[in-house]
Amino acid sequence: MMTVLREKTGLVLWVVIFAFVGLIVVEWGADYSGGGQVDVGDDVGVINGQRIGLREFQSALRNMARQVPQEQRAEQGQLVREVWDGYIRDILLMQEIKRLGIEVTDKELAHYTRTSPPPAVQQIEAFQTEGQFDMAKYSAFIGDLTNLQDPNNQAFVLQIEGILRQQLLSYKLQRILSGMVQVSPSETRQHFEEANEKVAIEYVFAPGGTAADDAVEVTDADVAAYYQQHLAEYEHPAQVSLEYVFFPKTASAGDSLEIAEEIGRLRQEILAGADFAELAEVVSDDEGSAINGGDLGTFGRERMVAPFADAAFALEPGEVSEPVQTRFGWHLIKVEERLEEDGEEKVRARHILLKYQASRKTEDQLRDSAEAFQQQAETGGFAAALQAAGLEAAATGFLQKDQGVPGLGTSTSWLVNWFFEQEPGAVSQVVENDRGLGIVQLVAKRAEGTAPLAELKGRIERQVRSRKKVDLAALRLEAVRREVSGGASLAAAAESAGLELRAPEAFARNGAVPGIGRSNEVIGAAFRLDKGQLSEVIKVAEGGYQGAYLLRQLDKTPADEALFAEQRGEIAAQLQAQRQQEAVQNWFAHMYETAEIEDNRHRFFTF
Repeated sequence: MMTVLREKTGLVLWVVIFAFVGLIVVEWGADYSGGGQVDVGDDVGVINGQRIGLREFQSALRNMARQVPQEQRAEQGQLVREVWDGYIRDILLMQEIKRLGIEVTDKELAHYTRTSPPPAVQQIEAFQTEGQFDMAKYSAFIGDLTNLQDPNNQAFVLQIEGILRQQLLSYKLQRILSGMVQVSPSETRQHFEEANEKVAIEYVFAPGGTAADDAVEVTDADVAAYYQQHLAEYEHPAQVSLEYVFFPKTASAGDSLEIAEEIGRLRQEILAGADFAELAEVVSDDEGSAINGGDLGTFGRERMVAPFADAAFALEPGEVSEPVQTRFGWHLIKVEERLEEDGEEKVRARHILLKYQASRKTEDQLRDSAEAFQQQAETGGFAAALQAAGLEAAATGFLQKDQGVPGLGTSTSWLVNWFFEQEPGAVSQVVENDRGLGIVQLVAKRAEGTAPLAELKGRIERQVRSRKKVDLAALRLEAVRREVSGGASLAAAAESAGLELRAPEAFARNGAVPGIGRSNEVIGAAFRLDKGQLSEVIKVAEGGYQGAYLLRQLDKTPADEALFAEQRGEIAAQLQAQRQQEAVQNWFAHMYETAEIEDNRHRFFTF
């Protein structure tokens, strides 16, 4: 037992309920030293005064990477983000536990150490019988004081206590937070009715998007008024505006010729006896089919692009095509079977695809061009470098911290963060993704505030125009309503207006309605109406079903009281659990928003 535990001591991880993996140093081959030479004493970040050193952060990265098999490990940027988020959660959690004076007594810790071993401990073979955790074996070990004379066993038990201490502290904090949540009988009743009381309606819908843009006039006064009414929506944090030039990794004419020659060589190998499926598995660039030896299954002519389909349907079973060129690259096709299904001619076939892609030589030349541009941009200015190269820059608009550069991939948030420490005109190093190379310039910075009207004018014009189109749709339904008030049926009045009367199945307050969606305005109005009553015209200017609605309630089915009596306790418990979870989430969101967080990741890592 003692020998087994010496081997297992390092396997127990420090885990708290709220989510973070403990910072245990585990060696792994990835390089997490960052992008440049830095003092290992530098801080990756500071959370409410608590510093996170570079070496500590690197160790946590290696530890997290080690938790999953090599083939499942995330790219470095994702790991950096996950570890950083874990630090924030862990530190804020422990700071709040300390502030509230939450403690775990020695008696509590001893009790749970004896009776509630963590799952990681239960997985240790020495504590199992026939593959299942055996409490008797664990109790025998933990209750034998002679075991604790071994330093390795002492360290093992300390790790168990460390896990349980964090779990108990977190649990006590959750109890404090969830204890403030109570669900009243009226809330339980309301939740049940929203899911079980149903209403049946008929309605007429006039879509708001059918009117032409020139059918409505949007004035500067309209735009200014809308802007003032929605000022709170246009507040923004500190931001940077960037522009960048992109050098795509495009195959050269020489690369394309080499690919054409290679597909020809592969065909000769197959004709000489090489197995088509084995070659496809090794060389095909179609990852989806390569794993199955290039198998495309059975398909009709319409499923494939024309050059591919023409070649495939000209082959007899067992034949291999000449090289076929499509927009995807060069193909070799082997038909396995010809057949007919439901009157349609089909084939079962395999293929080998060689995509058009830049060679190493082309990529090296591309990098030389990008680095030359970057150097010229740094010395002579970005605009001059653009003009000399005959290139145009793409603008990003304003970005906030932790956003990536649009067009350069999601793993460029480090670069955006770096620009917050630079002055306008600063030029980035060459950044690379699978599609190409980019160089970015900082155009402007602005502090937290409200976006100016000039920047938002086009967007607001579209929103105002959309609302005015909904107003036009409402006018059509006002005419329909007047006809109904004059004695016409709703169906006849709708038809005369060129609209359709619809009658969906009865629905609950919390349900989605075909043609209406989850519109609170329409669904709420349906439940407020009396049977047979016609609504006022309802305008919906947001969401997927913008337009105007006119509805009549046909029937309302009350909630089943017997069912409520049966489900009341279960509903209350579900609501209580949901509200408690929301309380924890809201608490943490508030903690995060009010925390003083200094984020220096961009100085050391790409993410």
